[in-house]
Amino acid sequence: MLDIEIVAQLQKNLVNEKETVRSRLEDALIELTGLDVSNVPTAHLIKLCRRESSTLHADGLRLEKIDAALCAIHTGLYGLCADCEEEIALDDLQRDPAELRCEECRNHNHYHHEKAS
Repeated sequence: MLDIEIVAQLQKNLVNEKETVRSRLEDALIELTGLDVSNVPTAHLIKLCRRESSTLHADGLRLEKIDAALCAIHTGLYGLCADCEEEIALDDLQRDPAELRCEECRNHNHYHHEKAS
């Protein structure tokens, strides 16, 4: 189980990164469309990014991952793998606080997606 202080620090990192990524996406979408998207909910912003260039798409995916990690914190599921529900290694969370899967599931998922391509 993760220490509450560690989770609080990781949450702070996630919130900061979310603000940065969201701001970058808003600026890019405003430049692209001319529309002010600053009040668009995060879920809609992510959907908009899926229809755009690879840079916007990648930022949209990152924003979605960050949002999912913040949701997991609020529901008390943070640090548990989204696939197998085992604990995610602290080192992995410190490297990427938005990590949703344990190493074993990441490797399994990566292998199957690579094989299917």
